[in-house]
Amino acid sequence: MGMADEYQTGVVPSLTTLIDRAGLIRRWQHGSDAFFWRQERAGRLLPVLHGGLLRYRWRDVFEFEGGLPPADRAAEYFSDLMRPAQVATVLNCAPDFILKAARKGVLPARRVGRSWRFVPGEVGRWQQQSWASRPGQMNGISRKIASSPSGE
Repeated sequence: MGMADEYQTGVVPSLTTLIDRAGLIRRWQHGSDAFFWRQERAGRLLPVLHGGLLRYRWRDVFEFEGGLPPADRAAEYFSDLMRPAQVATVLNCAPDFILKAARKGVLPARRVGRSWRFVPGEVGRWQQQSWASRPGQMNGISRKIASSPSGE
């Protein structure tokens, strides 16, 4: 089974497993030869020659995106990343809200060049933690429970 086959069949690779450019473009929904050449020349993305072809170690890919995944959630980070518009659709909000939350560090995000990308598992976890614990609101106004008149 080749490296691309492992990626496509859903087998969770290790940090030392190699991935090709096509796999990264699919993962990031972003990239071109020029993008890869610029990142390689700047030393931000380190290629490995494997069988005469350029590949990338997952460890280096994660470092390029902003850091290694937490050990207890590493398997989630091997999946394809989501774009802001996809996250906005899932969370039923505006893409601008997603980008602002990512820039502030409120919503866990990864950077691919200048683009923001999101790990699907982290988006779901963030939604559960931040939105489930919010006080009840309607149209931005806190709901008040009407007290019954004291005469009854």
